[in-house]
Amino acid sequence: MKVVRPAARRLRQAARADGAGSSGLSSLLGVHALQSAGDALVAVALAGTLFFSVPLGQARGRVGLYLVLTLLPFSFLVPVAGPLLDRFRHGRRNVLAATSGGRGLLTWVMAGAIAGLGLYPLALGVLVLARAYGVARSAATPRVRPRGMSLIQANARLNVAGTASSTAAAALGAVVAKAVGSSWVLYAASVLLLAAGMLALRLPAHVDEAPADAAEGRSTFRLRAAGPTILAALGSAAALRAVAGLLTIFLAFLLRETHASAWEIALVVGAAAVGQIGGTLGAARLRRVSAKAATRLSPLLACLACLAAAIRPHGALPALAAGVAAFVASMSKFGLDASLQTQVPARSVSSAFARSETALQLTWVLGAAIALGLPASGSVGFAVAAALSAVGVVAALRTGR
Repeated sequence: MKVVRPAARRLRQAARADGAGSSGLSSLLGVHALQSAGDALVAVALAGTLFFSVPLGQARGRVGLYLVLTLLPFSFLVPVAGPLLDRFRHGRRNVLAATSGGRGLLTWVMAGAIAGLGLYPLALGVLVLARAYGVARSAATPRVRPRGMSLIQANARLNVAGTASSTAAAALGAVVAKAVGSSWVLYAASVLLLAAGMLALRLPAHVDEAPADAAEGRSTFRLRAAGPTILAALGSAAALRAVAGLLTIFLAFLLRETHASAWEIALVVGAAAVGQIGGTLGAARLRRVSAKAATRLSPLLACLACLAAAIRPHGALPALAAGVAAFVASMSKFGLDASLQTQVPARSVSSAFARSETALQLTWVLGAAIALGLPASGSVGFAVAAALSAVGVVAALRTGR
């Protein structure tokens, strides 16, 4: 207790720093940290069930089915969830609570259906609510941003909290899954998500907006009508999300097929985690760098790193490429979110996030699907990743003119 209490005190002080306590950002940090930890535990439980518990050939089929399931939530998100959340801006706290608590209830039921086909529709429900939560949280962030703090910095602080809590939860969940089974991991996830839902109800009242005036009208965001800054940021982020999807699935199968040692697995996973955290911390300094330059440089850096790993697919270079890809993907996502939060009218910001998240998820699944068909060759996998990064360079240059 002598160690825990001072550590908890320092965490609370850090969360409330720079006016985040009075603005409500620290409260949203708590909600996001809990739901990120819960989602990480769900991912650990599903990975143990869909990937590691079956032969390699069967694992490809199960992962492919799961990728299809990840696309289905977005068939609801764009035509239904986005416009619906735009209409209920005055009830945003309730939306955050319902999407977090709803996942908590579903994961509790999933824990009892971990070995049956009923796992898949339940997982689909969790994914639908997770995406709706992400859209609502992104729309709520500008409402709790402290004065003097940029949106990129506010988003970065949220991501730091989410990454730290999910990393710790995933490590603990892996131990629990090995000791007592994946069902108990899902029970723990349920408790965290339900707690996040209750905490969301205690967010400050200004998270909600005044009910929309009927004379205000409603407009649905269209990507085609977006300005060049948003399109360039989206093109860069989408290409890097495809690279992330490809490397996630490709490296998972490559490490398993080559019977990689625990040290090699830890090196790759650690590099990716450090890269994501580094991208989060670097995003806070984007205001000192040209946003256009950052948009163009991100996929270029990923391309160069993946090319180096393709030429020498042994040693530390694959881990370095994974870290660089995670770093620039994180940076590009913050730039895109800030562009949407500042350049899209409040009445259609949820629709904007729904469409951008759909585009990013489609490219992630595209990259992951490509990985399922690749041979267990580091040179081939990283060469394809470099090609996808190059597409992002071209997209950023053409749309950002």
